Amino acid sequence: MDNESKNDNKEGLFSDLIVERNIPFDATFDFEASSEKLFAMIQDLSKIIENDWKLISLPKTRKSTSVTAIKHLKEAYTRGNLNFVVGAGISSGFGIPTWENLLQRLLMTTIETETDKAVTLSKFFSKIFNPSPLIAGRYLEESFKDENNKNKFESQVREALYETFNDNFTSLIIEEIVKFCVAPRNSPNLDGIITYNYDDIIEAKLKDTNLDIPFESVFGQAVSQENNILKIYHVHGFLPRKGKIGIDNKITLGEFVYHEQYSNTYSWNNIVQINKFRDKTCLFIGTSLTDPNIRRLLDIARSQRKSGKFHYIFKKRTDKAWLKSSINKLISENQDSKEDKIMDLLQVEDTINFLTELKNRFEEKDSESLGVKTVWIDYYDQDISEILKKIRL
Repeated sequence: MDNESKNDNKEGLFSDLIVERNIPFDATFDFEASSEKLFAMIQDLSKIIENDWKLISLPKTRKSTSVTAIKHLKEAYTRGNLNFVVGAGISSGFGIPTWENLLQRLLMTTIETETDKAVTLSKFFSKIFNPSPLIAGRYLEESFKDENNKNKFESQVREALYETFNDNFTSLIIEEIVKFCVAPRNSPNLDGIITYNYDDIIEAKLKDTNLDIPFESVFGQAVSQENNILKIYHVHGFLPRKGKIGIDNKITLGEFVYHEQYSNTYSWNNIVQINKFRDKTCLFIGTSLTDPNIRRLLDIARSQRKSGKFHYIFKKRTDKAWLKSSINKLISENQDSKEDKIMDLLQVEDTINFLTELKNRFEEKDSESLGVKTVWIDYYDQDISEILKKIRL
C-alpha cells in the first residue's frame, strides 16, 4: 500500500468509528451520549493515537505563517491591490451585538409584555429553539412591515444595533485600518474595503482623524467610477447612527433580500465581491467563510482567476485549556463508573493536540478550497493589529 493510500485509510478510521459508534460529532457534542458509546469511542481514539497516527498523516494543507502572509500582503499593498474584507469581529468590542443578540433584541420588541419579561422570553426562545437567522429575519421583517413607513424594519434594526454602542472603546485593529485609509490613491494605497457590517464605525473613525480623507460609503446603489476615492462597500446594507434612512438602506437580514442577492449574480454587491475576489488580494478580518453566498462568490471568482494566488484570513487558534475542560466535562457528565478507566485509556494531552490539529487542518482545507489561506493567531486584537502594521510599514 502506498503512502497516499495509507493516509486515506487513516483519515477514514476516525470518521468510520464515529459512524460505527453512532456518536454525534459536531461543535455541540451530545453530552448525554451513553457512557458505553463514549467509552467505546475513547478506546478507539486511544488506539488510533497509540498506533502511530502522527499529526503528519492528517490531510495536508497550504497553511501560511504570518511571515509568509505579511510578505505577500505587503506586495499586494505596494501595488495597490490589497482589499480588506471585514465582518462582525471588528465591531463587537464597540458593543455592536452578535447576530444572535441582534435577533434577540428585535424579537423582544415583538413581544407584547413587560420589558423585563420580553427580554427573558426572547432569550429563552432563541436559546431553546435556535431559529435560523434567515427565518428569524423573515419573521421580523414581516412583523415590522408598515405601508405608511417603508423603512420601519431598518429603523428598528438600527435602534437595536446601537443600543449598547460604546464609542469610547479602543480597537487596535480599527486604528490600523484607519491608517491604511489615510492616503488613498497615493503609493502605497489600499484598494478598498468590503464590509458585511451595517454599522458606520470605520466611517466615524475616519472622520475623527480630522484629516482630509476622501472616502465613500457604497450601499444599495450603483458604484461610481471615481478612482481617487476610497470606497467602503456595505454589501449587506448600511445603517449609520445618524441621518435619515431611505430605500437605499435596505439590509440583508431576512430571506427576501438574501434570496434576491443570491439569485441575482449581477447585482452591484455581488459584482463588487466577484471582481475583488478575482482581481485583487483580499484579507478577511473578523469574518468567517460560512455564509453560502460568500462561498459561492469566492468559488465563482476562483474559477475566473488566472493566477494561482491566494487570499488570506485570520483565525484564532483553539484554546487548549478550553478543549481540555470540555473533554473533562464530557467524561465527568457521564454517570457511569467507567470514568477512571476512560482517564486511564485516554492520553489527555496527546488527544488535545490531535483534536486541535484535526480541527485546524479541517478549517485550513476548507478555506484553501475557496482560494483562501489561513493565518492562525492567539490574541485577536493584538496579533492582527501587529500583522497589519507590518504590512503597512
